[in-house]
Amino acid sequence: MHRFKCHLLLSMCFGFFATNVVADEPYQPTWESLSTNGLPEWVKDAKFGVYTHWGIYSVPAHGGPDYVRNLYEGSRKDVKGVYSYHTEKYGPLDQFGYKDFIPMFTAPKFNADEWVGLMHEAGAKFGGICLIHHDGFALWDSKVNRWNSAVMGPKRDIYGEIATAVRKYDDMKLLATFHHGRSFGYTTGAMKEKDVTPQMRSDWDIFDPKYKELYWNQWTGTPQEFTEQWTAKIMEVVKTYEPDMIWFDGLRTSMRHDHPPESVVLDVISRYYNQAAANNQAVTVCNKHGGDFNFPEPFGLKCYENGRDMPTDVGPWFLIDRAIAYPWSYVNNKKYKDGADYHLRSIIDVVSRGGVFLLSLTPKGDGSISQGEQDIMRGIGRWMKVNGEAIYGTRPWKIHAEGPTVTRGIKRNNKGEEKEQWDWRQKFTAKDIRFTTKGDALYAIALNWPADGKLSVRSLTKDEITIQSVRLLGHDGTLDWKQTDDGLEVSMPSEPPCDFAYALQISAE
Repeated sequence: MHRFKCHLLLSMCFGFFATNVVADEPYQPTWESLSTNGLPEWVKDAKFGVYTHWGIYSVPAHGGPDYVRNLYEGSRKDVKGVYSYHTEKYGPLDQFGYKDFIPMFTAPKFNADEWVGLMHEAGAKFGGICLIHHDGFALWDSKVNRWNSAVMGPKRDIYGEIATAVRKYDDMKLLATFHHGRSFGYTTGAMKEKDVTPQMRSDWDIFDPKYKELYWNQWTGTPQEFTEQWTAKIMEVVKTYEPDMIWFDGLRTSMRHDHPPESVVLDVISRYYNQAAANNQAVTVCNKHGGDFNFPEPFGLKCYENGRDMPTDVGPWFLIDRAIAYPWSYVNNKKYKDGADYHLRSIIDVVSRGGVFLLSLTPKGDGSISQGEQDIMRGIGRWMKVNGEAIYGTRPWKIHAEGPTVTRGIKRNNKGEEKEQWDWRQKFTAKDIRFTTKGDALYAIALNWPADGKLSVRSLTKDEITIQSVRLLGHDGTLDWKQTDDGLEVSMPSEPPCDFAYALQISAE
């Protein structure tokens, strides 16, 4: 109890709703002022980042990171079979609630150097973890919230170890993603007063006030209390670990319900930016699109979840994020339908449009990373070692692509609705080319190997560009090539230099 009181006092010291802005600080708590923070060049150069979805929900390993919501709602709906799975394996909710997984979340195989080492081996230029998901359990050594990994479960400062591991690499930046803006009311889902029986109020832990800072909901806490702790958590991470990039999930809806209010979000971001400016640190905040952007569109880095709601004419700069395999966290007997080739062709296409690609790993509950995920990551890394110069530090050319395969079309979503969606699972051909440029070099990346050994790039006609030399990345020999009114034609070597996607470096006048 003494420790908890200390937490509250420390929380109060953060000054949750501080608006005493220093006039000479570069950033004020307005969208207009914050939007003047230009996107750092390191973000434009990095192209590829990796983080993780891992937490308490990884222990039962069923359904995904929404386990807690599906569990307590499940007595009525049994979404993803979570409620039936849980009650059959662990017992009824009055005997075993979500919090009871915490002592099981010991993570004996977690090794930050191994996690970050794998990210770096894959070619990631920024990395981190989801520090706190919708379930409200923090993966850092927190003094403002007792529900954290340093005092429970693993009893380790998970994010602190990750941050230290990332900063061992001179070519990596630190990412922090926060999903707890959606935590208020999340565990109880769509429950109304009429859905909560006296027995549930008496026996279920989500309705017990002593757990309110884990199970934030209207029965045990208030939006103002939640906002205070939301703010304290963000500022604690900002002050302690100084991340280079922050990504928020679902703040648009949360701000509409004042948990947290927009004014508080503005204050937090301005403090983050001002601290970074004082430290001469180039930082950004990701602006997620989920029907609408979290924040006004000119602010931060535009982000689209696996391209959802991303327009066809999207241009520099933007980010798409994706799980290495769905669901977003590890589940028992997880399947990996997509290999390194799928993720790499996505990266190539996204980069050619002026985008950044963020991939989420899904470690197991014990802290290990499955062999399937390791294989995919190492496959990406092998390609990057050969072709990375056509990706890192590049900028879009005047056109991003040529070829017959369309990556955008009509698909049926999980609600049965037909919508325009991005689809990088297409069977690409050698005629599908993606362009990037860096300095005096133009790169043309073919998304497949030509069966006849002749690679044609139709956009590179004589009247378009005067080519001086052509080199195939990963191939030591010279190439036979010619440029005509129909484009550039290259005789490829007998053996491909890598497993998929082949990059030409082109020098021109």
